[in-house]
Amino acid sequence: MGVLWKITKSFLFFLFIAVLLILAVLFPRQPDIAVHGRAQTLEYGYEFSWAAYQHNISIFINDVKENNTLGMTRYNKPAEEELWPHLGRSLKVIGAACAITIIFGILKGIFDFYDRNNGWNLFGKGLTWLIQSIPDFFLILCLQWVIIFHFPFIKLFGHTHWFSFLIAGLLVSLYPMLYVARITSATLGNEKGKPYIQVARSKGLSKEKVLWKHMLKNSLYPIMSNLPAVMLYLLSNLLIVEWFLDYRGAAYRMFQALDVKSSLSGSMRYVNESGLIIGFGLSFMVIVFIAQVLSILFMKKLEPR
Repeated sequence: MGVLWKITKSFLFFLFIAVLLILAVLFPRQPDIAVHGRAQTLEYGYEFSWAAYQHNISIFINDVKENNTLGMTRYNKPAEEELWPHLGRSLKVIGAACAITIIFGILKGIFDFYDRNNGWNLFGKGLTWLIQSIPDFFLILCLQWVIIFHFPFIKLFGHTHWFSFLIAGLLVSLYPMLYVARITSATLGNEKGKPYIQVARSKGLSKEKVLWKHMLKNSLYPIMSNLPAVMLYLLSNLLIVEWFLDYRGAAYRMFQALDVKSSLSGSMRYVNESGLIIGFGLSFMVIVFIAQVLSILFMKKLEPR
């Protein structure tokens, strides 16, 4: 199947999911909340209305066509004024996380490959297994505790420091990096017994040269084929890291826009930031689509012949 056709299929699927995302976000979410009686009993209800759904869709289309905006935020600003600054902060985190994931994931996989026959080693496959068995939010909290009490000179919270995105990127990449390490280690293990390895070794090449010149090159194909999955893994970790670090990025602001309530009250006010949610959602989808396109191009380049 040609590269162009694969990219076209991915693009058509992207458009289909984008339409579903917009329709899902514009679904009426306004609840009916009332207080009755002397005891101030709270009554919560919801009734779907096609008229309200059609109204939301028409308002969104009108904003895009007539006002060139996705809508207004809770601060009475166009959604784009908050979309781009927050997205820019998250893109720095995603870029750093991608670099850390690919580079150190492959290096960790090589180390695990060499360590596989040396028994239990905490810094080899043992470390990979141990970290992946711990919930990500718990590990992040533990790292926060260690930094706050033992390395107080590191400014952990916020996004105003020049290195803030590096800390967030490191935490976001931790689990995807180990995912890449496992793929690399398993792929190198599959390559180990193939005839071309014996031929290369018979020519006097060292283990290191065989690894870097032959085995790793052939192992890049399955690694690059998993690039979209790695990107989804990174994005799924982005919210919890930004929230715990108070890093005001796209995932942090999108969670605010969802207007999640921890309690109900008669005076509760529903905040509609559908346009902002759609903007962030489409932005994350574009990032995944770019990862898919890069994966297709790399796979074509690295495809065994």
